Amino acid sequence: MSAVSPSVNESPVVKYSDFEEYERRRRRAQQQRNRTQEQEQIAEHQRNHSTEHRTAPPPVDDCEKLGTLFGELNKCLRNLGFTQMYFVEKTVEPVVIIFFWVMLWFLGIHALALVAALSLVIIFIQK
Repeated sequence: MSAVSPSVNESPVVKYSDFEEYERRRRRAQQQRNRTQEQEQIAEHQRNHSTEHRTAPPPVDDCEKLGTLFGELNKCLRNLGFTQMYFVEKTVEPVVIIFFWVMLWFLGIHALALVAALSLVIIFIQK
């Protein structure tokens, strides 16, 4: 009749190896999550990278816009520091500005005004 009854103060025995096993499982789960996240990031980067190449139009060179001689002159002038001017919704390239200054110097203000007026009429008639 002497049965041993459990006492209230007894706590369950926890071994150090239980903590080690728990820590190993936690590390494995964390490594698996990291691998999954890395794979998702790589896939996302590949998707974004492939769509960027398909949607980006090729850049238009100045030579194609103005012809080879004027395009090359325009590039040189832009590299020297000349800027574009904006006239209404049109862009005036440095080559054209230099051309009008040379015309003004050689032909005078009357000839320059006549050529400028004719150029504006031609530009706006083409619309």
